Amino acid sequence: MTVIGEVSEIWRYPVSSTGGERLSEARVEAGGVAGDRLWGIVDLRDGTVAGPDTRRHWRPVPNLASRLGPDGPQLRHGDGPWCDAGSAEADALVTGFLGFPAALRPHTPYGTERADHVTPRYGRADLHVLTTASMRTLGDLLGDPAQIDPRRFRPNLVIDTAPALLGFVEHGWVGRRLTVGELTISVTEPCARCAFTALAQGELAFEPAVLHQIARHGEGGFGVLCQVEAAASIRIGDAVRLIDG
Repeated sequence: MTVIGEVSEIWRYPVSSTGGERLSEARVEAGGVAGDRLWGIVDLRDGTVAGPDTRRHWRPVPNLASRLGPDGPQLRHGDGPWCDAGSAEADALVTGFLGFPAALRPHTPYGTERADHVTPRYGRADLHVLTTASMRTLGDLLGDPAQIDPRRFRPNLVIDTAPALLGFVEHGWVGRRLTVGELTISVTEPCARCAFTALAQGELAFEPAVLHQIARHGEGGFGVLCQVEAAASIRIGDAVRLIDG
């Protein structure tokens, strides 16, 4: 096995499309990081699920923060109080923030929507993995490295790769397997990108050129999607190895 770097960031997003929480360690199971994307935000006027990449009125959603609290996902805006998903306070928060009637709803498995639950907008992979090599490369292409931040791309794992690795290196891992500490994952495909990567959030500007450069140089993909082979816990600093053969 070849060491290709180490885990520098671990992320989960308890409420889909919102800003996530950065972790020092996490349990990774079939389906992904435990606690990831458990709830979504819906427009009560038509029942649609938040899609910041497709509809202008959803664009502010990444500026809401989510975390996994003792009783499930929580949401807040700025320095305001954390509100439990499913509470009247949380629904009031998203309604006031977005300016139209909205509420949080628990996710049900993709394609199995039922009463008071919402199905995710897409069938997601177990894990999304991104490397510092790819981010450095994209920053150079954009000419503004400060705008290349993991928050734009919503990875679960960021791998700090060896300096000798250049370009969108993880695309070359498709069809191969990695170990992350005691976790083993298979790399299934490049992560296709949408307009979410261009959205403003926090101090990051609205920057359509991010997506344009990915389309031009990454064939539309940036980072990779992976499948978990067996559950394990991972931590910041865990070595990442590419399984030979």
